[in-house]
Amino acid sequence: MGLGDGYSSYFCGYGNLLFGSRWGNVKIAFVPKNEQQTTHAYGHIATNISVRINNKDYHYADGRPVLGELGVNSHLQGYLPTIMFLALILSTPIGWKQKLKSTGIGILVIHLFLAVLLWIVIVEYTEVSGIGIYRFGDTMKGIINWVMQIALLNQIGISFMMPLIIWIVVVGIQFDLYSYSSNGILSNKTS
Repeated sequence: MGLGDGYSSYFCGYGNLLFGSRWGNVKIAFVPKNEQQTTHAYGHIATNISVRINNKDYHYADGRPVLGELGVNSHLQGYLPTIMFLALILSTPIGWKQKLKSTGIGILVIHLFLAVLLWIVIVEYTEVSGIGIYRFGDTMKGIINWVMQIALLNQIGISFMMPLIIWIVVVGIQFDLYSYSSNGILSNKTS
């Protein structure tokens, strides 16, 4: 409820913007699942977004289009890393100007990472399920499947580690630039 549900709507819009008509022959739609469709595992939401894929180039023998659907978890893949990064930035003892700048850069990097992760999930699913966007050979399908299995098995770890790594890099770079400029290294002062 609350912010998580709002983020799920945002996540669907973000996915539709990036992938909705990315490929001419393939249409992809990110659709929120209702409470009855939401997949639960061990008392937690496993998937709350349905990614529906339609490749117009493929049809079954009876003429029906080949459709695919996979579930993703917007809370685990996007909401958790975003909220964790914001918490780290807010707790960092830097000025508000640096916090705002760090927040903008960090959110951008998190969402670039999210876009890459979603791309891998979609490509892996379409290639393995036979819907095929790129129509990779068996070796490439195996590599993508292997990368995907590693990513999914470590999704909780990734959701916690990526914001931490991004926070360290963003704040570290800004701190270094600030300390260099305050020492006169980046300023126009001559000694």
